[in-house]
Amino acid sequence: MSREFKIPLVNSHAHAAMTAFRDLAEDLPLNKWLNDFIWPAEKKQVNPQFVYKETKKAIAEMKKNGIGAFADMYFFEEEVARAAIELKMPVVLGEGILDFPTPSAKTPEEALRKTEKLLQKYKNHPLVSVSVAPHSIYTVCGKNIQKAKMLAKKYKAIMQIHTAETKKEFDDCRKKNKKTPVEYLNSLGVLDEKTVLIHCVWVTDGDIDLIKKRKANVVHCPLSNLKLGSGIMPLHKFLAKGVTVALGTDGSASSNRLDIWEAGKMAALLQKGTNLDSTLIPVEKTLEMMTINGMEILGLKEIAGKSLVGWKKELKKAKNLADLYYLNANEIKF
Repeated sequence: MSREFKIPLVNSHAHAAMTAFRDLAEDLPLNKWLNDFIWPAEKKQVNPQFVYKETKKAIAEMKKNGIGAFADMYFFEEEVARAAIELKMPVVLGEGILDFPTPSAKTPEEALRKTEKLLQKYKNHPLVSVSVAPHSIYTVCGKNIQKAKMLAKKYKAIMQIHTAETKKEFDDCRKKNKKTPVEYLNSLGVLDEKTVLIHCVWVTDGDIDLIKKRKANVVHCPLSNLKLGSGIMPLHKFLAKGVTVALGTDGSASSNRLDIWEAGKMAALLQKGTNLDSTLIPVEKTLEMMTINGMEILGLKEIAGKSLVGWKKELKKAKNLADLYYLNANEIKF
């Protein structure tokens, strides 16, 4: 049974080539999952051909699940661009910037140089745009996060960064910097309307107010957060404050599926169930997070030949989740 979507879904955070590591490390917290399994595997296996091959697999899976565009953060992002162009899938690239050697860059300076080359190469490309992607506050020092933001500003690009994903990150930041992760990023001067904060599970009410004040945007990855035992983002509080939130699958190694439909359903139901309030996250908000919010925060001007304004008009016609897609009746077996 296949699903045909009337409105393209947007996967606002992914590590596409991590399809190769699906099921590699199950039932582990993020810190152990990364340090003991993912990073060692990446060191051994990741190269340009690996990224190209696995990204093509990921795009095929996303297309099957109705995803019409995605944002990526990984290594050898020029290969992600090659795969996306071949398969005609809009993508926002993000060459991973870390303070230690990665498969594609020995230093953060090299990663920044690669990012700038990508920004120059794909300027005004119809399918490919480029972000600046420092990995997180626990893998990139404040000075290099600021350098990343300066580069993003130079090219009027977005900066995406994993933020406040786990309690360990939250506690470590408070101990080291006397600030929450969001407060720390604000102290670096990198929060603005072109900053995309990924996860935001461990935040205070003050953090949410600060994100709203700085007009920063958020990507929620509920499946990954649940699988890694990171927690449940207070999504309803973000929406109540008017923060723009989009949805991401994260990598399929940490979510197992590249499926925004599943992520949207989980995002809404988690808030209703854990807060004992079925009115939280109404259908129209869920649809927005699955579609146009991703276009907006990623700066995607067009998907499938239609602009953001055009898709907003289409979304207004949808009265419920069933209006977003329909099952191909000819494929239903009784």
